[in-house]
Amino acid sequence: MRHDAMLGLVMRFTVTVDGIDLGGWSSCKGLGVQFEHEEIEVGSNYEYNVLLPKRLKYNTITLQRAMNSEDSARVQTWLRHVKDDWYSGETGEEFSGSTARITLLDAHNDPDRPVASWSLRGVFPKAWKGPDMDASSSQVALESLELAHHGFL
Repeated sequence: MRHDAMLGLVMRFTVTVDGIDLGGWSSCKGLGVQFEHEEIEVGSNYEYNVLLPKRLKYNTITLQRAMNSEDSARVQTWLRHVKDDWYSGETGEEFSGSTARITLLDAHNDPDRPVASWSLRGVFPKAWKGPDMDASSSQVALESLELAHHGFL
C-alpha cells in the first residue's frame, strides 16, 4: 500500500441533496448496486451459460442519526420542498428527483480531499421516520431518512 493513500473511515461521511448539506449522520446503509442478468444455455457450448445483461438495481439508502435542531430542520425543509413539487396541479409537472452526494472522508475529515464520493441521480425520499417518544425513557431521539434513487454509476 502506498504511504500517501487515504483510508476512508466509516464514521466520517457527508450527505448533500441538491447542494443542501443535510448535516451529520451516524449511519449510512444500503450503498450498493446489483448487475442483474439472465443465463441462457447455448446448445453447442458445454463450458458455461451465456450471460445476458438486464438492468442495474440500486439499493435504497438509509440514513440514521440523533435529532438536532439545525440538521433536522434542514431535512424537514427539503422534504417540504419535495412535497410541494411532488405533483403540481398548476403546471401538471411531477417531481423528477433530486441529486444527492455521499462523500467518504479520511481521518483528517477534510471535505476537499474525499476518499470516495457517490453522486446519486433521481433521488426521491422514500420515507422519513421520527423518534418514538416515551416519557419513561431517557434514550436519544433518532430520525431516519430513506432515499430511493436511479443510480450512481
